[in-house]
Amino acid sequence: MDRKIRFGVAGLKHGQEHVNAILAHPRALLTACCDLDEDLFHSLKLPQEIHFTKNFDDMICRNDLDAVVISLPTPLHAEYSILSMEAGKHVLCEKPLAPTVEDGMRICEAIRRTGRIFQLGYEVRYSPFQQKILEICRSGEIGTVTNVWWNMFCERTNTGWRNDRKNFGGKLFDCGCHYYNLLETWAGAPVERLCVFGNEIGRTGPTTDILPQTAIVMFEYANGVRGVFNLSDHCPNLQNSTCGIAGTNGKIEADPYYPDQAGSLDVHAQGGKFRYDIRIRGYHSEKFTGGHLGFYEQYDAFISSILENTPVQVTAEQGLWITRILSAIDRSLSTGNVVSIE
Repeated sequence: MDRKIRFGVAGLKHGQEHVNAILAHPRALLTACCDLDEDLFHSLKLPQEIHFTKNFDDMICRNDLDAVVISLPTPLHAEYSILSMEAGKHVLCEKPLAPTVEDGMRICEAIRRTGRIFQLGYEVRYSPFQQKILEICRSGEIGTVTNVWWNMFCERTNTGWRNDRKNFGGKLFDCGCHYYNLLETWAGAPVERLCVFGNEIGRTGPTTDILPQTAIVMFEYANGVRGVFNLSDHCPNLQNSTCGIAGTNGKIEADPYYPDQAGSLDVHAQGGKFRYDIRIRGYHSEKFTGGHLGFYEQYDAFISSILENTPVQVTAEQGLWITRILSAIDRSLSTGNVVSIE
């Protein structure tokens, strides 16, 4: 019988999606959960054999645990990821990696020291939607990439720490980090400098503490590609993203969530116009992924890295780089200046 990876999940609010994905995965077994809210655990109506504790140390010391999912507020990622790896557990950690570069570097050092597998939860990277876009770009069908963009229109629903800018909360940081990472993969080079315009509706100029309701982030990549992230988080009853890539021979216009929470692409090139419909498989239902592209597939990759030693696709080092980008976005938002990434 194929070996299953035994998981513990820390943090059950957003972690419910992780619980459901683990329960659905044929190579995963949910062993334990940790949260301060025992009522939340019982509301999930999980099988009785799944252990619950409010004590994180109690969970990571268990012998029937191979890996820990860190689904906690960003300021706690470093402490609890490091504790898990020092206890001999592999780690799948939610994004962004950490609220500071220093915390991100501590995680990277712990990975080197313990030799544990660490994967960061930029799940969209694993989605069929992303794989098709990379396939088209690498085929040369649209020529050399020159521009990349992502438009995010939504209604703000953040609560608690996610409304705290200093901890990279809010759509510009906590959600935008997904797309800054994707845009770099499409551009094919790291960001060299960026500039941000953002504020509350009707207000202009820099802001040091407000989470913007509208914002535009402009990127310049090391290979000369230009990128834009466009945000509006005050659109009632609307959750929508569109994105695209322009090249010297054509362009891709895409909707990552339509149809069926899976994505569709329009490809315009000299050879004509072609439409690609990317549809998720039946078990990738919104029921347990919350509409997050690639949420299930990230477990395929993580488990393969543990059992077959396949390379980790989204590493802590990549997460540290995105933390540097988030820090630069915050500085530009505060000063109104163009900021180079160090």
